[in-house]
Amino acid sequence: MTPRTIEDRLREQYFTFLPGMTRAAEYLKTRIEYSLLPISRQLESHENLVVKARVKECGSAIDKLRKYNPNDPQGRRNPGGVFDRDRPEQYSLLTLRDMVGVRVLVFPSKRAIEADSLLRLEFGDWLADPLFDGDQRLAFKYQGRYGESNETFGCEYQIVSTLIGLFWEVEHAAIYKQSPNFKGLMPVMQEQTSAVNRALINFEDEFERQLLLAEHASS
Repeated sequence: MTPRTIEDRLREQYFTFLPGMTRAAEYLKTRIEYSLLPISRQLESHENLVVKARVKECGSAIDKLRKYNPNDPQGRRNPGGVFDRDRPEQYSLLTLRDMVGVRVLVFPSKRAIEADSLLRLEFGDWLADPLFDGDQRLAFKYQGRYGESNETFGCEYQIVSTLIGLFWEVEHAAIYKQSPNFKGLMPVMQEQTSAVNRALINFEDEFERQLLLAEHASS
């Protein structure tokens, strides 16, 4: 009989945990939506606030464990990006910090600060891990754990501009999910990705500036 590989064990673990991770995603999404009601009830016609939840796909979770050292608190890359076949016991999906994720999309960007303040009251013990591009903050991000009984999963939530968040969805599907087929493409595209991020931030800044000018002119 062919011995079970590390990938086999992780796939079995994933589908064992999937119902619990799905419940965790639904719970966190509902909890965040409820916490943000003071904002969503007061949105103006040009504003929006959308909460999305996801469970990390099986293949993505296995690839991340393969690429990163599960015992490194800083999450540094594993040299060579391969599993240590002599130590299968060190690999578990429970070591990943983003098996369950919630993303809060807001427009305009000033709503992100308001959303962050409200969610910090609800998730005060979660660790901050903001996303930056150079010195420009792109998103608030926090990491914690949630689950039922003895199984708790690494969870995160992000608060990001709607424009940047939707761009990330396209970028992720077009590049990151295709990385085995487009090997070497991600480093080449990093400069272009940064340019798009900057352009979207500039658009929002100018939109808010023009909105203020229009409000002052009409008052």
